[in-house]
Amino acid sequence: MIRAAVLGQDVSRSRSPQIHNAAYAALGIKGKYEAVSVSGKDFRKAIRALVKDGYNYVNVTIPHKKLAARIATRRSAAVDMTGAANTLVFRRKAGAVEITADNTDGQGLLAALGDLGVAVKRGTRFVMVGAGGAAAGALLALVKKGAHVVILARRVAPARALRNRLPENLRKRVEVASLNSETLAIHLPNTDVLISAIPAAAWEDAALLQGLSALTKAAAVVEMAYGTTSPLATAARRRTPRYQDGLPMLVHQAAYAVKLAIKATPPVDEMLRAARSTPLQK
Repeated sequence: MIRAAVLGQDVSRSRSPQIHNAAYAALGIKGKYEAVSVSGKDFRKAIRALVKDGYNYVNVTIPHKKLAARIATRRSAAVDMTGAANTLVFRRKAGAVEITADNTDGQGLLAALGDLGVAVKRGTRFVMVGAGGAAAGALLALVKKGAHVVILARRVAPARALRNRLPENLRKRVEVASLNSETLAIHLPNTDVLISAIPAAAWEDAALLQGLSALTKAAAVVEMAYGTTSPLATAARRRTPRYQDGLPMLVHQAAYAVKLAIKATPPVDEMLRAARSTPLQK
């Protein structure tokens, strides 16, 4: 039996259990996937408890992706480059447990962009708002495809640190600037895709929303947050028909995580159907 969970500061409203349990059902595998809310100070203890209880893997969401990278005994190249992990797989060998960290956020984003009709290639221009763990995996995937990315962040230092983690030959494709309505207005007119890697509530800032007036009709918008309609969703849909919340990205990255953990490829369509048909918990 597969046992797995999603860990985050507050995952009480996460749809990951519906997504992963749908994957197990479609694959004909007996499994149980849960949501576990845990603070940063208790994260290591929670991982130890799940390993002891026989869990096979966990997914990790905000704000613990950097902690997950550090706790691993083995890391993928993506985790080494970004310093963030969203998947920890537990392999038991000769009485010891190896914790392998990976980051499927970038693969999930590329697949979700494909759903929107965006083929990422050399010269595709992105504005990414935010520089946290979710942005890290996405940034690496985009620049490896040849895209040019402008990171806009309230705190510029972490954004620069994220850029500097990239191999030197990829850093030239990344710019960093402070996030405000003026920088949005400067960069959005020439942008193919706007990616929001910040909480949905951050877009309640009226001045920030004003900067979206520079968004063109041809641009696509992907918001990594999902759930109820956000201020960004409302504003973006007034300017472009290509807006997508984070649910497709979540489903695609979950499919990659399942494949990593149990060596089977689940059907994305059935996982997405389960995610959309299940109401969020109150």
